[in-house]
Amino acid sequence: MFSQNGALAEAFKNGDFHKVIELSNNEILRNPDDFETHLIIAKSYNEVADFKQAAIFLKQCERLMKLDWEKSWTLVESIKTNFGIGNIEEAKQNFVDAKKVKGTKNSEKALREIALLIGFDELYDNWKIKVTENIIFHFDNSISDAEVKKIVTTRQKAFNEINRLFKSTLPKKIDFFVWNQKENYNTYLESSLGFTRPNLCVSHNRINQTPGHELAHNISFWKNRENVRTKFINEGIGVCFDQQKNDKFEIAKAAYEKHPMNLIDVWKKQTDLNNEILYPISGAFVEYLFNYDKAKFFALVENQTYQNAEIIYGSQLVNLINEFILKLNE
Repeated sequence: MFSQNGALAEAFKNGDFHKVIELSNNEILRNPDDFETHLIIAKSYNEVADFKQAAIFLKQCERLMKLDWEKSWTLVESIKTNFGIGNIEEAKQNFVDAKKVKGTKNSEKALREIALLIGFDELYDNWKIKVTENIIFHFDNSISDAEVKKIVTTRQKAFNEINRLFKSTLPKKIDFFVWNQKENYNTYLESSLGFTRPNLCVSHNRINQTPGHELAHNISFWKNRENVRTKFINEGIGVCFDQQKNDKFEIAKAAYEKHPMNLIDVWKKQTDLNNEILYPISGAFVEYLFNYDKAKFFALVENQTYQNAEIIYGSQLVNLINEFILKLNE
């Protein structure tokens, strides 16, 4: 798939979805009736959570699709689009229809993955569902009713507390899955827990996770849908707003003592660090920036690159980082 679309396909394969969107007008003019072109663009809009635009291009995919693999991919992306804007019944119908179509190995794999991610897989048929103002909870059936009640209460409270600060507008309620496991790796999802797909407002959690970490990822993403995230600041947001009443700076000091790091390099280069190092140090640094100047911090939330931080904080940025490191060394 996507072998005939030159620059558009290259940008998509590199995960540069905004580049795909930039190129889309010229590509549509050159290939107005090319199925793959419309599908690449629809997929890219789904990735950046612009579901209204994705729907426009999926309509064209429906017009152009002829082969089963084309129908399969169109339905897979339609599931994401409808789910993303909260049209859950339409998304479920897309899923039912997709299961009837013989797709490619990759499209069928994508169908299984999205079903497991958003709760459409039969695995969830006996899970407990609880709904609050902002969250749809999905609980592993083996979790006790007392634990369910506790998690529902604490997570909705966490949402309220976090969004009181961020004032984000989400397109739908967060689908919040709670697995009855304390270990990280989940064999069904073939992924470590917890994680969040904020473009779809979906989080998967271990039963022993902090109340606010994954919620903060959803809420901060929707502060501005056209955001630019970096691992260092994004994970720092999750830790900073996890709603734990712990001393994040003391925890960061202990982590930094074991593993001193060049904060600027880690931030700039998206260095892949062990979570036991990255989380406490990034969390304490985000808390430090939040307490320093809240308006500047929320500007950083929308574009988390070091280069943007230089624009926001000016010459004070390096001073702030140096002061933070000095405090870690005290």
